[in-house]
Amino acid sequence: MSGTFYNNSTFVAIVILVLVLLLIAGLLVGVMRMVRGMIQEKYPEEVKPGWYERVVKSKTKDWNPTIVTLVVIAIMVLVLGGWGYNYGMTEVGVQQDYSPDQPIAYSHELHAGKMGIDCQYCHTTASLSRHASIPSLNTCMNCHKGAQLRDKYNGQPSPELMKIYKAVGFDPETSTYDPNAKKTPIKWVRIHNLPDLAYFNHSQHVAVGKVECQVCHGPIQEMEKVYQFSTLQMGWCINCHRQRGIDVNEDDNGKYIGNKYYEQVHEEMKKKGEHYVTVAQNGGLECAKCHY
Repeated sequence: MSGTFYNNSTFVAIVILVLVLLLIAGLLVGVMRMVRGMIQEKYPEEVKPGWYERVVKSKTKDWNPTIVTLVVIAIMVLVLGGWGYNYGMTEVGVQQDYSPDQPIAYSHELHAGKMGIDCQYCHTTASLSRHASIPSLNTCMNCHKGAQLRDKYNGQPSPELMKIYKAVGFDPETSTYDPNAKKTPIKWVRIHNLPDLAYFNHSQHVAVGKVECQVCHGPIQEMEKVYQFSTLQMGWCINCHRQRGIDVNEDDNGKYIGNKYYEQVHEEMKKKGEHYVTVAQNGGLECAKCHY
């Protein structure tokens, strides 16, 4: 990010500095070996063998240099390859614990936790659409047109609420909207991001699957500042599909899929002697379900 210590220019400068230090270290080692060789050549009886000659070279002088080189290269490839694989699987594209600063310090701990506001009061389309939706500022104003938290700020409205009031053109002193005020949207920073190649539908999980928000988003009602709780990796999703059961009651899900489908599921379960069907057994591992 520009304007902070951790930026591209700093990284390049550190890399250049490390390379320069390594070059200096290499030159010093070369000079030391050259001087040592000159001394040993002129005064062979006065130069005592170093630790490398005494411990390492004495034991490896009969080794085949080609085989030793190949073994060292193989070990380095295995170590670096293992590190690279682990890094690629656990770091690249994984934003677990990502918790950016938002333009307004909104507390889920207060609203969803202490006040018990249902998630779908703000994220209204979670059970109706692919996206959970970001609440409009009108939703905030439903409460905060009156609740201005003046008792905590010496009779003045909360500084965070003032950001909302300014964005919608609301005057907290007169409780009126200025029709001529310029309306500006709040630029929230997205936290949970899936790659473009993956398809996820909130309504399929919330309405049909009856999955609680906390299954994916963690203890959201305890977060003062929201962070990404889960890895959201493919393996994480697959494990959930393999473990989670589905509701095969025709009365519960008939309005979504149709009763005859679950009649067929029940018949298949009876044939196999099963009483529990996972998402995976119901096609939840098919590639086209998530990759379209």
